[in-house]
Amino acid sequence: MKPGDSSEPTTRTDKPTARGIVAGTLLLSGVVLGGLAGGVLGALVGAFGPLLALGLFLGFAGGTAAVIVRFRDL
Repeated sequence: MKPGDSSEPTTRTDKPTARGIVAGTLLLSGVVLGGLAGGVLGALVGAFGPLLALGLFLGFAGGTAAVIVRFRDL
């Protein structure tokens, strides 16, 4: 069998190829959910801006933690 023969089996990786998309989606969903929770709570309390910023920050931290837990093998 020649090295360039197309009948040779190709090497497959065990990891899915869309891992970066999944990691980005986890991070983005954490930020969006944190911002939503902070914005709603801020609107109810009367401090929309500060609680929105806090929610975005905590959502980013939560999304980052979710990515770290989900993709420990990277």
